[in-house]
Amino acid sequence: MSERFESCIETLLNGNVLCEVSHPELYRYLLDHESLNSIQKFLHQIGRKIITTRDKAGFFCAYKDLSNPKHRADVKRQLEGVQGSFEGLILWLRLVRRTDPDSRPIEAGYRLMESELLAAIEDSASLNSQLDEIAHRLRRDHKSTESKSKLRSILKYLTEYGFLVSVGGSGAVYIATAKWSLVYDQLDFICQFEGIDISEPKDEVQKEMF
Repeated sequence: MSERFESCIETLLNGNVLCEVSHPELYRYLLDHESLNSIQKFLHQIGRKIITTRDKAGFFCAYKDLSNPKHRADVKRQLEGVQGSFEGLILWLRLVRRTDPDSRPIEAGYRLMESELLAAIEDSASLNSQLDEIAHRLRRDHKSTESKSKLRSILKYLTEYGFLVSVGGSGAVYIATAKWSLVYDQLDFICQFEGIDISEPKDEVQKEMF
């Protein structure tokens, strides 16, 4: 068993999304058909499988059979566990899109610059208010009166939880990972999958997303 094989299995089972930004070496490993098959065969033995996000930007691990009550209950617990952060993440998606000159949504490979975000936020009362709400939802330095402090705290949170990767060593430039792709997929799953009891109304989630 190779080192990359073991690392890939461990990383997937720990709930990470493997993409070109977050785990470039492991991502390239999975692009190899033979390597992917080896990982898939191993995971099938423990009731799991490797799948891609809908946009094909990242690989992640999921249960092979959701009809199994234990697996279904675990998925429900996972979704309920992250539901609390969804509102903050959705607000962040909207904020970044409002600051983008072309109104582009965040996706894997999207580049964010702290200085550009801060300039846009400080120049807009509505964006500043939205930043306050995001900080509150994500429980990140929301009591601070400085936009810069709140923004940095949010960026740190998003980096710690795998949504962004800091590049250049300065902490001022970030690249979005395919974990955002998984967020889009999860929100869609919550809206469409019958039997998963999530309180957020379908139409409200979709309105917030777009």
